[in-house]
This record gives sequence, C-alpha cells and structure tokens, in this order.
Amino acid sequence: MKVKHAMRCATAASLALMFATTSYAADDMKSTSTEPASTSAKSSATMTGKQKATAIGATTGAVAGAVVGGPVGAVVGAGIGGYVGHEGTDANGKVSANASDDTVRSAQVALNSQGYDAGAADGQLGPNTRAAVRRFQAERGLAQTGTLDSSTLSALGVIR
Repeated sequence: MKVKHAMRCATAASLALMFATTSYAADDMKSTSTEPASTSAKSSATMTGKQKATAIGATTGAVAGAVVGGPVGAVVGAGIGGYVGHEGTDANGKVSANASDDTVRSAQVALNSQGYDAGAADGQLGPNTRAAVRRFQAERGLAQTGTLDSSTLSALGVIR
C-alpha cells in the first residue's frame, strides 16, 4: 500500500511539472515581443516571479490532490493551484491582495492622462506610480496611502 501511495505522489509531481512547463511554452509562443532576439532569448531562460508562483501553485496543488484523490486529484489540484498561483500574484510573483497588473496598468494610464506622472504603463506598482497615486490622493482629499484601494480606483474612474 505504501508503494501505491508513493507512486501517486510521483505521478502528481510529474503531472504538475508537465503542466507548468507546457503552459509556459504556450505563453512564450503566444507572447509578442519588441525586444531584439538576443534579449528575448536571455529573458525566456529565466522564469519571472509570476511564472514561479504559478509553478509553485501547480506543484503544491498536484501533490495535495494526489494525496487526497489520486491521479485525477493531481490533475485537478495542479490546474487549480496553477490558476491561484498565477492570478493571485503580481508581475514579480508577490501576493497581490490589492490590485492586478491590468488594474495597475489602467490606473497608470488614468494618472498619466490627468497630468500625474506615473511613468510607463507597465502594470507594476513601482515608486513612480506610488508617488503619482499619493499626489492624486492628496489633491482629491483621500488617504495618502500610495496604494490603489477602492476609493482611489473609483476616483480615477478605474474599475477592477
């Protein structure tokens, strides 16, 4: 019986790695880049924070699913874990309880169009964006947190 359990866990880990690798290969094929080929080749060799979070979520979900439900549980766990790992993190792989990359990008566009220099609309809540958000919040009488909370997004006209 212990051998059967060990085989389930090994199968789960294999499936998780296969799904994670396949999804990254598909994402790389879909993405378009304006970078030179040499830069593109270098960046594809290193996983981004978001890719790491997705892989960790998929692997953890697959192992937990295998322990509970065998191979079918491994596949379901890998899918759900990968989704949560991907959607629950920002571009750097940090847990984003506040705003998604698309929400940040929309806020950056709104801030820039209203004269607040948020920098490039890259979807990252960096120091320029935070400073622009604070200036916007100060002028609107909002709490100057530098974060994209619901009242700030509403004042900007950005919907999550």
